[in-house]
Amino acid sequence: MVNGARSHEAGRRVSGGAAALRRHARATLVLALLATLTGCKAGGSDSPRGDAVTQRSLTDVLAAHSPALMAIPGVTAVAESRLANGRPCILVLVVGMTPQLRDRIPREIEGWPVRVDVSGEIKAMPDSAR
Repeated sequence: MVNGARSHEAGRRVSGGAAALRRHARATLVLALLATLTGCKAGGSDSPRGDAVTQRSLTDVLAAHSPALMAIPGVTAVAESRLANGRPCILVLVVGMTPQLRDRIPREIEGWPVRVDVSGEIKAMPDSAR
């Protein structure tokens, strides 16, 4: 019976090991779900400063600030864009850059960087459908 007792005890160790493995797998699954639900990302994010801080989206910030930006004399358009490094930003197009205009356009809005490009004057094209 000694061999039978050892065999039974070894079986308990195996099943105990399987139970521990299942607990570990469940814990890993719970952690993965929590990371997904809280918005954790590997390799950065499209948040204003590249962190996981919850802030308004670029689209929402642009919609809220477009009227004020467009009211600045010399601004021809605003849009969503990206910086040279790929980071999302607010793009402000201007007829020509002046020190006064540069002073009136913020460098960032609600944490989102602002890029200013010179577009020149923008004119509507005649209706070509006529």
